[in-house]
Amino acid sequence: MEFFKFTKSNLIGFFISILLFILFALVYTQTTLIDGLERGSIDFRFFLRDPSERSVKLEDGVRMGRINPRARKDIVILGIDENTIRDFSDQNVQWPFPWTIHAKFTRFIGTGNPLAIFYDIMFLDHKDGEDELAEAVEKAGNVFLDFPFETEDIDTDYSDQERRIEILNRVRFPLQEGDNLKEIVEEAVPPTPRLSEAAKGIGFANVFPDPRDKINRMMPLIIKYKGWYYPNIDLMIIMHYYGIGPKDVEIRLGEHIKLKNIPKVSRQIGGEPPKDIMAKPNPEREIIIPIDKYGFMDINFVGGSGSFQHYPYNLFYRDGTLENNNSLKNKILLVAAYASTGIATDEKKSPYGATFGIEHHANALNTVLNQDFLYRFGTVENILIMLAIAVFFGFLLTRLSIVLSLAITGAFTVGYAVVAYLIFDMNSVIIGMAGPIIQTGLTFSVLIAYRVLTEQREKKYIRQTFSKFVSKSVVDELLKDPEKVKLGGEKKVLTVLFSDIRGFTSISEKLTPEELVEHLNEYLQSMTEIVFKYNGTLDKYVGDEIMAFWGAPAPQEDHALLACRASLEMMEALGKMNEQWISRGKPKLAIGIGLNSGDMVVGNMGSASRMDYTLMGDNVNLGARLEGTNKVYGTNIIVSENTYEMVKDSVVVRELDLIRVKGKELPVKIFELMDMKQ
Repeated sequence: MEFFKFTKSNLIGFFISILLFILFALVYTQTTLIDGLERGSIDFRFFLRDPSERSVKLEDGVRMGRINPRARKDIVILGIDENTIRDFSDQNVQWPFPWTIHAKFTRFIGTGNPLAIFYDIMFLDHKDGEDELAEAVEKAGNVFLDFPFETEDIDTDYSDQERRIEILNRVRFPLQEGDNLKEIVEEAVPPTPRLSEAAKGIGFANVFPDPRDKINRMMPLIIKYKGWYYPNIDLMIIMHYYGIGPKDVEIRLGEHIKLKNIPKVSRQIGGEPPKDIMAKPNPEREIIIPIDKYGFMDINFVGGSGSFQHYPYNLFYRDGTLENNNSLKNKILLVAAYASTGIATDEKKSPYGATFGIEHHANALNTVLNQDFLYRFGTVENILIMLAIAVFFGFLLTRLSIVLSLAITGAFTVGYAVVAYLIFDMNSVIIGMAGPIIQTGLTFSVLIAYRVLTEQREKKYIRQTFSKFVSKSVVDELLKDPEKVKLGGEKKVLTVLFSDIRGFTSISEKLTPEELVEHLNEYLQSMTEIVFKYNGTLDKYVGDEIMAFWGAPAPQEDHALLACRASLEMMEALGKMNEQWISRGKPKLAIGIGLNSGDMVVGNMGSASRMDYTLMGDNVNLGARLEGTNKVYGTNIIVSENTYEMVKDSVVVRELDLIRVKGKELPVKIFELMDMKQ
């Protein structure tokens, strides 16, 4: 098929596309120029998935959100919000609250049989009420406390720091063999030993927003510290949720954290029927959490602030019990600052904008417990996508019109963005979006610029070269496909026509120069129009002689037949002109026409300063000799045997003779063309 053939222009365009891909791939992999746009495209996909989940900031710093259907019902935030701070302030209790407040709060919510209580509040310094809080935490038996890892050495020197680290080391994991990763933290500051001993578990709570745009998209599940891996508080809660210990955790940096040997346990949440604790049970009873080389997991955020079920902290600061109330039973309770103004502010940027720090932990827990992990295409996969784009557009854009190329490029860009979003929405897979789309636009722009420059030059050449020698329809065909015009010589099977006026010298003696020119121009105009009518190419005028041919520059399978039809119509038109000339007292004209078909060399020939599109070869010379042979046989149109064989089923001829032609060893059979068959 012609569409799939590679012309010189196609190959150059394809090479340009591949070269652009190589250059763009180097920019994509060796620089950070595209990184910001890729991060933005990921955030945009989150927003498209849940556009209504952006929280709205109302008066007094209150945010309005709605519970997201993607958020688990067993993750509940008990937030120290504006109302809570105001309520305690009215009681002359300021933030940070005395630990006795948290002790009373813990005793009350502990009676509701929650699965876990996570305090995202740093209990680092010894304060009044520590023993009371420790007793409440110990009695609840399900409280998890967090602490910070410091990225720089700190000045605070706790006298019991050694004891704190000793307790912390109980939850560490051994280093993976061959791990030479640089540690990103300098110091750990665990909770007080009394509280650490009382708690069900402790873990660090650090998040590390992207330093380039300050947006947090990941949660470190482990951190390397002094030759060991230490768990994030969310990982500690997750292990508790599944009832597994450190021996059931496999760590492979850059690959996964595997949770193994998860028991077959069903758990009831609220009034719903009991369900398997695994959201997506499998026979292996394993969950594989994808992590990067630092132990960070991509958070599959469900929405903006307010997406999880949340209640004010002060509603649960009371005496009594929740034993007969299932509102908190088997829930994971997250206790933290949940106020957007004042001293309790704890906001961090997310793909949905500003959200509270505890909501980052809620989303991380939601990601793991729902087994709804984000998977990113690696650099290799994204480069392969770009290579496919380069091949696709390098092949296509050099074959289609500029308008159609623009339409297809636009449709592809929109389609790719839609597909990238749908893959993210349905499968939680992130493929490169910004890079491939930028590459698509760049490839289109450069290829179209190349085409405009080269095609305009080619079209100008075609118009200048052929508009005087071929019909407008042939020029239009050449403009659609300039490759049909091959610069330089090319061997083709063509049909050539030579026509000459009999006794032109004697006629010219009877007319003034002006009358001769007028007479000759009228004749040549009519003959040329007939050549163009049958899509022939006018080669040249040599005095009163006309040279034309068929089959080039645009290919014509029926070139011999077109030449025959044109010859017969030329004779008919001449007859009509002779009648008019005689009536006007002008001399009539008689012409002879010779036709021959065969291999000829066609192309631009001449010098650097003067070049013509013409024919050369023995078969061209034979056509010229056949024209002159009409004088010998008293005929008007003589065709060679070669031409006759191509049109014998369509024409009426009279065989004339075998003639010997200069340069030919064998005689040539010739025929008089008389008419076309009906």
